[in-house]
Amino acid sequence: MGKEAVIFRDESVLQSFNQTDFFPKCLIFKLILPNLRVIKTLKSIIIMKKLFILIIIPFLAGCSAGVKKDLTTGLSISYNGFTVDDAYLSDGDGNKLGSNKITLGSKIMVVVTGVSNFKIKDGKAFPGCMVLLTDKAGNKVLSVDDVFARMAEGIDPEKAKELESVLTTGDPMKAGETYHLKTRFFDKQDTENKSEIVAEVDLVMQ
Repeated sequence: MGKEAVIFRDESVLQSFNQTDFFPKCLIFKLILPNLRVIKTLKSIIIMKKLFILIIIPFLAGCSAGVKKDLTTGLSISYNGFTVDDAYLSDGDGNKLGSNKITLGSKIMVVVTGVSNFKIKDGKAFPGCMVLLTDKAGNKVLSVDDVFARMAEGIDPEKAKELESVLTTGDPMKAGETYHLKTRFFDKQDTENKSEIVAEVDLVMQ
């Protein structure tokens, strides 16, 4: 008997994988050689698949990125290097806001929860927070490089899981005007300055 190679699809194998698997189209190879038949079974494919997952996970685990948007207030966030559960606007008492219409003279907070992946030094996390408020023409109304500057000695990593930035509205802001608030949380221990959470929202003053 001469050497022969046959490639065929096994539908039962294909059905055992969903569309998100690494091997959505599996082929089993049947090799027919003189006095020898070798079939690479599904078991060997699964082993290969597991090895591939083990290799790729370490690269993904160290970094997270994504975007979120609160449709009720228009608050949007983008994040890189951190993981984030939720982000929202609240009043000075911590109550979630259902609108971006703000009473002049009141306090509002940008709140981000479920934050992780800070670089820990001596058991402490070192969050930073930049705040920039501009009018509709793009002129700076308020600019602070780091409102967390007082946290020079770091904080407990558990406390860093929820980050808050407070803005007290008032002069020179005016009722009837719209302002753009940008808040950037970052990791002071990230020497490459790539780990960040950027929150942006338009505030309509009343």
